[in-house]
Amino acid sequence: MNFNTLEFILLYLPIVIGLTYTVPPTWRLRVLLLASLVFYGISGLLPLAFLIASVLWGYAFALLFRRHRSTGALLAAVSLPLLTLFLGKYLRFTLDTIGVGDTVRTAFAPVLAIALPAGISFYTFKIISYELDVYDGKVKATSSLTLLASFFCLFPHLIAGPILRFADLQQQFTRLATERKIDADWNGAIKFFAIGLFYKTFFADMLRGLHESYPLFAAANNYWDTWYYVLSYAFVIYFDFWGYSLMAIGLAKMVGIDFPRNFREPYMSASPKEFWRRWHITLSFWLRDYVYLKLGGNDRYVRNILIVFLVTGLWHGAGWNFVLWGGYHAVFVLLYHFSRRWWDAWPLLVQRCITFMVVALGWPLFFLKPDGYVDLLARLAPTSTHWASSFGLHHWLIMGIVAAWTFFVREDKLIFNTDRPSFLDNPVLLGIGTFMSVLFLNYARTFIYFQF
Repeated sequence: MNFNTLEFILLYLPIVIGLTYTVPPTWRLRVLLLASLVFYGISGLLPLAFLIASVLWGYAFALLFRRHRSTGALLAAVSLPLLTLFLGKYLRFTLDTIGVGDTVRTAFAPVLAIALPAGISFYTFKIISYELDVYDGKVKATSSLTLLASFFCLFPHLIAGPILRFADLQQQFTRLATERKIDADWNGAIKFFAIGLFYKTFFADMLRGLHESYPLFAAANNYWDTWYYVLSYAFVIYFDFWGYSLMAIGLAKMVGIDFPRNFREPYMSASPKEFWRRWHITLSFWLRDYVYLKLGGNDRYVRNILIVFLVTGLWHGAGWNFVLWGGYHAVFVLLYHFSRRWWDAWPLLVQRCITFMVVALGWPLFFLKPDGYVDLLARLAPTSTHWASSFGLHHWLIMGIVAAWTFFVREDKLIFNTDRPSFLDNPVLLGIGTFMSVLFLNYARTFIYFQF
């Protein structure tokens, strides 16, 4: 189920919120857990079974760590979530890479026929981080299956994050299940949900629709069309994912849960390294804590950066284009690391422009194979023979408006303004924006990060 559908906004959400506020406190987590399982189960019973099995596995091994801790137990703990992730997401890619024959492929046919469970990478990382934290003694394993399962499966962050830590939210869930009154920030909830829905509908989906209204690279060697695709997709993927994250923050606030901010104006970054501190912040912190530091951190900086970004690429998708995308970012992070004395000496505007172009030129690897990506780079050269654009002035104007909002609107002052109200706090304006978004939901697209 998508946040940007009439069924979710007008049917599912009112029922869930109504029940959560009606039942006794001890039943709230059960209501939210059941609602979250229904939310996920609509995509299919088999993906739901994978989710439930992974949650039960993580719960059981965390309790086991109370009495027995060993490397073998830890490997067993992470085995089922990782196996589920591998079978659901990477099996086909692995078989294609090693070039197995038809006989072997036929043996795996029942597994290959299973559609990729939505958000499997997100909930797998959450389960693994919980098991590792319990194993390392950072958190105490909870004996409440309802509490833990509610944390893993809570519908606002189940499909596309943010990737949360149990220690950060345990007290909030406990308070929700024990206190008589739900301490919900409804003003903030409506604001974040409305802005996120607007971002998704009028920034991401509108630009995405323009992408799909013309065949990709229909005109051979079309210079301007190629640049339009590259630049506009950078805004599509950002506002698609940021819109989801804002809506998730708003939905969680409706039941008294505070989620962390997942983006901090990443296209204003002054270096590739800073970009990864601002983009998908919870994933970056997860990889830092559970991969980079586990590998030794700065002691083997080059090696560890390469590993982390190759893992990042594979986390996003099963394909050599995603591996290449991860390696692409690793190269630029390392390039900045070894040249930061000269890089940081440039004017800030120059640093930001270069960083944005580096990031934007990497995104086409999300929808192009390596050979297609090389062809794209060739078409970006001003030596192209065809200069006329398939896109009209209104296409470029729409992208220009989205770009202007991205680079000139400061979200700390308009959206995350805790000390001084902004015009986006006006309920009338939020109502108009939400109403307009709902009117255009027939043109809504599935969130891009659902495939991860």
